[in-house]
Parts: sequence; structure tokens; C-alpha cells
Amino acid sequence: MLKPFMEKTTHKIRELASLLGTLNAATPAVAYSLTYCKRLERKKFLALIASDIDYEGKVTINERVREDLVWWKTNVSKGFSKIRTKKFALEISSDASLTGWGAHSENRSTHGFWEKSHEKYSINYLELLAASYALQCFASNLSDCEILLRIDNTTAVSYINRAGGIQLPHLSELARNIWEWCESRQIWVFASYIPSGENVEADRASRIKNIDTEWEISNKFFSKIESKFGPFSIDLFASNANKKCERFCSRFPQPNTKAVDAFTIPWSDKEGLYAFPPFSLVLKTLRKIIIEKAECTIIVTHWPSQAWYPLFVELQVSDSLILPPKIGMLLSPCRKKTHPLAARLSLEAANISGKLFRKED
Repeated sequence: MLKPFMEKTTHKIRELASLLGTLNAATPAVAYSLTYCKRLERKKFLALIASDIDYEGKVTINERVREDLVWWKTNVSKGFSKIRTKKFALEISSDASLTGWGAHSENRSTHGFWEKSHEKYSINYLELLAASYALQCFASNLSDCEILLRIDNTTAVSYINRAGGIQLPHLSELARNIWEWCESRQIWVFASYIPSGENVEADRASRIKNIDTEWEISNKFFSKIESKFGPFSIDLFASNANKKCERFCSRFPQPNTKAVDAFTIPWSDKEGLYAFPPFSLVLKTLRKIIIEKAECTIIVTHWPSQAWYPLFVELQVSDSLILPPKIGMLLSPCRKKTHPLAARLSLEAANISGKLFRKED
């Protein structure tokens, strides 16, 4: 049945409906396959609307739909599906607010702020995205197991358990991303509704508004720094919302982070290390660079009166780049808050090396 759809792009809606009927009947026996029916179902749904519910009308298979047909062709002959025991290896709760997301599992909590691009989305989308982030934070090292997701949004629960939907493609594609991530690890998730009043830890984490440690340098000024000292391969102090490199270390568990707490991993001088540490961690950062004899591009406040400043100067292997005070140079996660010292705060960037440190006798 798949073969004609692999060879031609235009078919009768009736033919697609017949194929879908067979595929849906096969989903219990082919793990993760429900995910790869949703684009086909939406294609049929839209074609029927366009043809005034005439099953003899035409439907065109585009490349995105063809991807799912290829998946079915590859997997249907070797398909299997394990019996689900609901013996969960992990229970994760997640929540979203309009400002950020939170997650909790096994006495650990984490949170993050939404990027500017997320402001246009509904709370249903943000709840689904929060669930995705929670999985990536707490289950990235797991495989071949079942995980329980506890979510206080019925739409997010439905889209996860049904592996997507037809009428809201942006939600369906996000649910698809969750299941593709699970498929790559042979993880099976089940979403369960939890009343908001019981989702205390995740809800509290999603509403954290103290962003004093989350300041980032704007892309405009970062480009100046990277053009002088880069390229960089890892951002040592970041979050998923403000990272300057694809690889980054975070303070709390975050999606796609290389490590939680940059001080717990070695800082290789063979990598392009970029560090914009919180002001209170500058001395600790310099010590780490000295101990490991690492080389790193670091941004600090231009405060020569600070106790750590002479050490910063001693370790320099390049000229400094001074960034004078400028409104908009430092951004908050939500991009709406101006740094309280913006009008008088200068930043200084330099390439430093721990190999230059000479311990006094």
C-alpha cells in the first residue's frame, strides 16, 4: 500500500484514507508509529475541506509527509512494541507560566526563562514545551524505560498521549519532537494530569522572577568580542535561553546543556572557552583557569579597584577590549529589564591563560 505513495505525489483522498486506516490499525504493533500518522491525517483533513468532503478529490503528498511514509516503509516490516507495564523509572512534573518554565523530579527542581520568540505562543504550547524541557533535563541519561509526566494542562497531556493532533499543527509538531526524542532513546512516556494545587514544586520554579544572575551581553556586543577573540565553542555560564554557543554549561539542569555547573568539568585549553561569569564568581573563575592552566576569553566588569583585578591583568595574553556603558548592552532573559548599572557599568573582555600565573615564594 505504501509503494504507490512513494512513486507518485498526487492521489485520490480515498486512497490516502484507505492507507491511513491500515496504518492506524498497525500502530499498536509498531512502537512510536502513531507519531508518524499525524501529518498524513492533517493532509487528509485539509484535502477534504478543500474538496468539500469529496473523497474522489485530489491530495498532493509533499516532502514533509513523504518523510513519514519513508519511516513507515523502513519500520513496518521489523516493527514491534513492548508491553507497557507502567512501572515508571522516573516521575517528572512540569509547569509553565508566561515568563518561564519549571520542572521537578526526585527532590530536584530546575527552571528557565522563555526566549523572546516564545512570547507569541499560547499557554498550551508553553506547557507542552515545558514538558519537553523537563524530559531533556531529567531523563537525557536514561534509555529503554517508561517515564511518567505530571502536567496540570489537559491539552498538553492529550497531545503527548495521542502523539499529536490534526487541527493545531504547531502543538502537533512539538509533540512529535518529544516522541522523536523518546524514540531515539527507546523511552516511553505517559502524561498524567495533576491539579495545579498539587503541582507545587514545578509551579514555583516556573514563576521565579529573580533574574539578577541571568544577565547576558547583547548579540551586537558579543559579535565584537567573538570577532576579536573567537571563535568560541562553549559558553561556560549560560542557560538555554541566553547561550552564545550551541554547547553550554548551566547553573541548573537545562535542555541540551553539556554540564550542570561549569566548575565540575575540565576546561581544556584546546577548546574555544567563552566565560561571562556572574560578578560574584569572577575570582572563582580565575582560580579554575590557573589550576587547570586553561586559556579562556572572559568578560568582567572594568573595576580596577576590585581585589581580583590585578590577577585578571596578570593572566592576560591579549589586549583588553573595553566596552563603555551603553543602554542595551546587558539584557535580561525577557529582554524588558534594563540593568540597574547600565548607565555607568563598563565591561572588559580579554583572552587569559592560567599558564602565565607565577606563584609568589
